[in-house]
Amino acid sequence: MFEGMPTLLLIWLAVGISLVCLVSQKRRGSAGLPLAYFLGLSLIHVPGALAYLDADESDYTTIGFKQTIIGMIAFLAGVMIAKCVFVASPGQQASAGRRQGFTSQSLAALDRLALLYIGVGVVVFFVLSRLFVSIPSATAITAPLGSLIMVGACLRFWVARESRNWLKFWSTMALLPVLPLTTLVLGGFLGHGTSWIMAIVTFVFAQSKRRVGFFLLAPVVCFVGLSIFVNYMKARNEIRQMVWDRPVPIGDRLQRIADVFQNFEWLDLSNGQHHEAIGGRLNQNSLVGPAVARLELGVVQYAYGATIGTMIMGLIPRAVWPDKPEIGGGGTVVSDFTGIKFEEGTSVGAGQVLEFYVNFGTWGVIGGFMLFGWLLGRMDSLAIECLYRGDQRRFLFWFLISLAMLQPGGNLIEVSTTAVASALVAYGIGYSMRRSWSTPEISILPRLTNR
Repeated sequence: MFEGMPTLLLIWLAVGISLVCLVSQKRRGSAGLPLAYFLGLSLIHVPGALAYLDADESDYTTIGFKQTIIGMIAFLAGVMIAKCVFVASPGQQASAGRRQGFTSQSLAALDRLALLYIGVGVVVFFVLSRLFVSIPSATAITAPLGSLIMVGACLRFWVARESRNWLKFWSTMALLPVLPLTTLVLGGFLGHGTSWIMAIVTFVFAQSKRRVGFFLLAPVVCFVGLSIFVNYMKARNEIRQMVWDRPVPIGDRLQRIADVFQNFEWLDLSNGQHHEAIGGRLNQNSLVGPAVARLELGVVQYAYGATIGTMIMGLIPRAVWPDKPEIGGGGTVVSDFTGIKFEEGTSVGAGQVLEFYVNFGTWGVIGGFMLFGWLLGRMDSLAIECLYRGDQRRFLFWFLISLAMLQPGGNLIEVSTTAVASALVAYGIGYSMRRSWSTPEISILPRLTNR
């Protein structure tokens, strides 16, 4: 269907531009979430494709990237259906809300709410999640509470833009690099903070009126980000030992990270270490490719929806079913279908491309991503509409669920359980704060909302 890696990359670029255009339409409105998902999936597929740019048609990376491209085209179609077909334009209602204006009291209240979200998210993610890790089903609740960091940051940018407080805007923007640094120092992971930044920046991009700066900075940010990644990979095991195996003071961890930058190397794919780091960690195609080949040869059989049953089982809390089988991380989906054996205790996410394919082949990829795109596109529209209307309860509900879906490298069981937990957490927060949110300071347009 598609010939050569350069052609595949051009199609990927076209899909990305189309999504940029969709989230940029002011008359329809967007929180940038479909673009955030696309960027997240691109992060684990595209660098690997670039590293194997001269690979032939039989190479696993090429085979896997073809399925990724098919999935992204279907995802784009799903988002377009959600945004443009049989749907009243939420942007028309949103623009009506904007014409009413925002009072200084309502913006100040929203700013306080944003800071509250950030504070709760920081405490839960960096403190309580460690304490509750051994409690059944506790992780399912702490994960969406930790995502309040992203909700709070997006709200704070929203307030800064509406109040034209550029000091607040740029000071908040300057703090974003602290997120991956914090998750690395305290947890040993760089990915959490990076995914948070992508969700926040795409939200800001979707609301911005001047986007030239984003386009000019994007190539630079990608190059610098990948350069940081390959340098981080050289010290990753040592950093994680300092965090996990033999915890050392924060100062020593920061010093080790500073040492990485003292010997910093810019990305060079002709460098064997850099090529290996990209190919080993940012090339999900190398997992999809073997699974596609083995299924086509009949070495293994299609799952025919078996992982969906596992997903449903995962929705049952362990607090209710203490003896529930260990299915975290999707069990052995990756090993079973790729034939690749991993070290015991290693958690490898299948990702949506692989999981959709192993169930129903290419048609599974098309149908799965089209449904996924429609769901995310629809919730994206609902979230931004509620924010414009000042309906903070529904904004939190739809936005938090959408954030849970931004796991392109995770298994469906992880996505679904986090989404359900996010819905419960958002509903619980909304119920507990319903009286506060009914005041004019929080509800920007209370009369319009209650009609």
